[in-house]
Amino acid sequence: MFACKGVEQHRASITELSTNWDNTTKAITDFQAMVSADLTNYTKALAAMQPDEASRAKMKPEQVITWEASQKTVTDALGAYAPLQKTINDFVGTWSAKSAEVTALRDGLEKGKIEGDVNAKVTELNAMIATANENLNAWKASYSTIRGSVDAAFAGLQQGSGLMTAPQ
Repeated sequence: MFACKGVEQHRASITELSTNWDNTTKAITDFQAMVSADLTNYTKALAAMQPDEASRAKMKPEQVITWEASQKTVTDALGAYAPLQKTINDFVGTWSAKSAEVTALRDGLEKGKIEGDVNAKVTELNAMIATANENLNAWKASYSTIRGSVDAAFAGLQQGSGLMTAPQ
């Protein structure tokens, strides 16, 4: 256990860690929320594009086939969100558990008493911040690819929805 003077030698590293942790937490949770909102919005858009019974009854069989194939393409593209969300959520679970260690260091700094190997703990948590930022960059790249696929699938569906006009 480090008391007062010993704690002061760690003030700068704990303060920097704390700031970086908070910034990384915000970046991850904002991204997590954006991915979730995106999926929700796409899902609502897909539901809104469903032809009503009267429109569907007017469609020729080949139009129905085209529509259903386009709809499946969108649904399949949306399915790519699930593994991304699971990866993010799993990491956030681990991250949240480690947040208690950052809080313990902050609290110890305030109280003037910190237990354990502070340098090792700060190093470990800084490494986790680096991993989180690497993960976030990878997730953003995956998200960009997924979103591009979903947008392309929706474009195909919207083209297919033009087929829902009354037969001539």
